[in-house]
Amino acid sequence: MKQNTLLLFATAFALAACVAEPAPENPAAPKAEFIPGPTSFSVYAEGEPVPVPKAVIGQNGNNKPQTFWEDGDAISVYSSKDTDLSAAAGHKFVTHLSANATSATFELADENPLPAGNYLATYPYRSAARGVNFSVDPYRVAAVDVPNSQTLVAGSFDRKANPAVAYMASDGTSMPFKNAAALLKFRVGESNIVAGRIEVDPADIISGRFRADVNTTTYEPVLTTYSDQSYYNFINFKIDGTTALATGTDYYVAVRPTTLTSDLKIYLNGNLVKTINASQLPSIARNGIYNLGTLTTPSQPTEKKLFFDFTVNQADVDPTEGWPTEKDQAATNASGGLPCTYNLYGVPYVFTLADCSGASGRRIFWSNTNTYGHRIVFFAAERYLGTPAIDGYKLVHVRATSSRMDNTTASETLEPKIGIVSNIVASKATPTYVTGGELQTWAAGNNHEAYDYELSGTADNTVYYLYAKVKGAVQTLTLTYVPI
Repeated sequence: MKQNTLLLFATAFALAACVAEPAPENPAAPKAEFIPGPTSFSVYAEGEPVPVPKAVIGQNGNNKPQTFWEDGDAISVYSSKDTDLSAAAGHKFVTHLSANATSATFELADENPLPAGNYLATYPYRSAARGVNFSVDPYRVAAVDVPNSQTLVAGSFDRKANPAVAYMASDGTSMPFKNAAALLKFRVGESNIVAGRIEVDPADIISGRFRADVNTTTYEPVLTTYSDQSYYNFINFKIDGTTALATGTDYYVAVRPTTLTSDLKIYLNGNLVKTINASQLPSIARNGIYNLGTLTTPSQPTEKKLFFDFTVNQADVDPTEGWPTEKDQAATNASGGLPCTYNLYGVPYVFTLADCSGASGRRIFWSNTNTYGHRIVFFAAERYLGTPAIDGYKLVHVRATSSRMDNTTASETLEPKIGIVSNIVASKATPTYVTGGELQTWAAGNNHEAYDYELSGTADNTVYYLYAKVKGAVQTLTLTYVPI
């Protein structure tokens, strides 16, 4: 098999703006040289980093940030002469290095030769298909991800979170490989932080799966929304959910470039630690690095936002004793419900699972066997999920992300009806709905859809229940509390 070869150089880039500092100056465009021939071409990046797995960021001789290629780095390359571009997975190129380096030779790693033509390239490599369109200007490549959940790397960023895109014409001599996202940089000022969240209002989109539009004059990628994809106003970040972040260490979170219309809020271990006004950070520019400073939890946070993910296996939540499962549907109506612990950020939060008084069988449980994966299932009507009560705080907002019930025809047409109530009642009786927690009808056969309940009149240290008047299922819960 003949091999196509890419020679890539990653060089220094200038730090961009910090919050409340002057806007960043974009660095010079990376350059590339094309070597004619059917089996190889070389690429030189001069102006900004080409992201790499583990995203090693060091300092060059001029004391400016420097990125490095590492052994096993992979990129996807697309040619306008490829057939069926709408479903193309791209050609995989991989580098083999004995040590980190600013330049590397990338060799074709699949069996199909790269046809001559115009080229689009993306980092990181994905084996799944991406739609690619060379027939319009700007050119387009779909399925470019800025994940809403990112793994922190000390001194760097998640290798899967900061995409880059390149373009070169068939007769061109330059192939700029440019970052498609921006980075938010921060440190933590305390030793017990295991996870965090960056959030803006729902109208502002900072993560999800985008289409990168690459202008063939400037070569700058623009992340654009398109149909049938999921987009988010938040990014959750952690190392592994139990390991604490190191103090005095820089961490980076990748975000979609955008003009903000709302404040940016930063949470650590569920506690609001900083709010940046939209006027201080109105525009997040492509390839910018924005310093959020050192983050420390105040003595009494003005808000707690707790994100509970039930799509994970129960074994990943410690401790898990007492949670009923699909195969072990423990009674949940005795003494007002069954308390179950979910350990989040090292804190044990107690949920209460309950049937209507007098019910038997077909419980509420944390599914771990069904076709649609792990989630909380209200397996019959009139089932309750009690939220954690927190001393000194009252529950003011619930966001529930739905899941499918099961794989039966009947459940695919079922419209769950879910509300927020303050008490458990007997079968066929009506519980007391919290103001703002009135019944909402969820879409039949729903999945990944968010439903919001803006609550008022709630009390300190009090359990409130998600009440399924008509059965349903929940993937995640985001619970917001404020001090009394």
